[in-house]
Amino acid sequence: MKHKKTNDLFTLINSLNKSQKLLLSRKWSREPYSTYFYVKVYQILLKQKKYDSTTLLQAIPKLKTHQLANVQNELYTKILEHLRAQQVLTPFEEYRNLLKNYSILKGLNLPEQAEKWKKKAIHFKTTNKIINDAVLVDEETYYYETMSKPEMVSEFRLYSDINPQTKRLMDGYLQFRQFYLKHRFSKNEEEYYQLEQELHRITEDVHYSKLSLFNRIVYNRMLYHYHYAQRNFLQSYKYASSLVHIYEDYELNKHYKEVYLKLLNYQLLCLYRLNASKKYAILLTKFEALSFDTSLPDIHLLRETHFKYILTHSLNLHTIRGDFEGGISLINKILEPLEKLNKKHNAGYVNSIYYKIACIYFGHQDHQKCIFYLDKIIYNMDITGRPDLQIFSRILKLTSLFELQETEYIFENIRSVYSYLARNKQLDQFQVEIMQFLRLCAKLPTIEVKNELANLRTAMYKVAQNKFEQRPFFYFDIIGWLDSKLEEKSLSDIISERGLGHRVLY
Repeated sequence: MKHKKTNDLFTLINSLNKSQKLLLSRKWSREPYSTYFYVKVYQILLKQKKYDSTTLLQAIPKLKTHQLANVQNELYTKILEHLRAQQVLTPFEEYRNLLKNYSILKGLNLPEQAEKWKKKAIHFKTTNKIINDAVLVDEETYYYETMSKPEMVSEFRLYSDINPQTKRLMDGYLQFRQFYLKHRFSKNEEEYYQLEQELHRITEDVHYSKLSLFNRIVYNRMLYHYHYAQRNFLQSYKYASSLVHIYEDYELNKHYKEVYLKLLNYQLLCLYRLNASKKYAILLTKFEALSFDTSLPDIHLLRETHFKYILTHSLNLHTIRGDFEGGISLINKILEPLEKLNKKHNAGYVNSIYYKIACIYFGHQDHQKCIFYLDKIIYNMDITGRPDLQIFSRILKLTSLFELQETEYIFENIRSVYSYLARNKQLDQFQVEIMQFLRLCAKLPTIEVKNELANLRTAMYKVAQNKFEQRPFFYFDIIGWLDSKLEEKSLSDIISERGLGHRVLY
């Protein structure tokens, strides 16, 4: 078996400081540790100047070649366990552990024991100012946002022990947050006004200047999700910015970097929707400059989250500028780390990146590569893989085939795509218009297609004026694409001159 000359384990050992190495060596010098294979591997790797599996196997005669990978994995895990044990938990981590104990015992149907841990959590919350003021909104929604059965959330609502106003704000926040996670946007006038009335009920007697720090955080997060769901991205950006300023002014960003990352991401999402490329670029630079103390308990999760957000917004920035060549250079650099992400837990994220990559190749007029990445989504039927992307991947694939003049394929497959959209209740006006256009153009001679492109441009502009039909424009820049076809310019030139096509929405 061939082994790499460098590996993660060797890199980890080299990153340890003298004190950390000394503590490990002392612990593992005693019986029974000194007889373990992983300890012997550790002692040899400490002395090696570069990773050499052959030397390693020769130095430990009883260690077989086929055992080496498992022994190294075990050592890697043991080192991380040791480092975790040396760290001091942040208040956030202590509070999370108390809540986890409570939820575990509650799940085991041990109510008396669970109640004891609930009381400990409440006591810790009320005696620890930074928890009580700020992190509660994030931590107590942790279970709500990750549980598969939302009706069980009442079992974890410890904030109900505070006061009626906080409870009302938290209930409102959770309600709008859940709506955002499930639907993203209000789908019709009835839903729009229901959300508006609900917000008015929650905030009618709220005076922001009199709210506690904690309640201000809850209030701003609630308003961020409400306005995003209502497609008012300017207001949504305002409340996301308020949250960022609160975390910076009170130095909460130093304690709760995971939450701070999420808030900056909220700002970036709004700026992207608003086509604000200059502000978007400035904020992304600030986001990229964030660093993490290696003593943080969730350092690996934080770094992965940071990487995922940077990748998403870097691809968005190339798109918003029409810089598809730069986007492809970035894609070539990130494919390897993207593949290393655990696809089981990141299926939705990976598919969303594949879709962004496909859009960049579409803009660069490399339609074969575009279809290659769309097929990765279409043929991955993982239920966590974003059903909305399944819909728009099919539409973008048909459009790419139109560009490739594969009219026979379009004619043969458009009915199945149409049926798929109908089954999934995704036949909105946007989809109907573009499907009719593709069906018609599959039969027309090339010379007559330009008239149909102009008709589709007119129809799509009308569709874009209806706020409840706007969501598809965020997935496919059809206005920009149609302008490029009609004016015989590249999509890159059109976007550079005017911005993304969804500018017509505002």
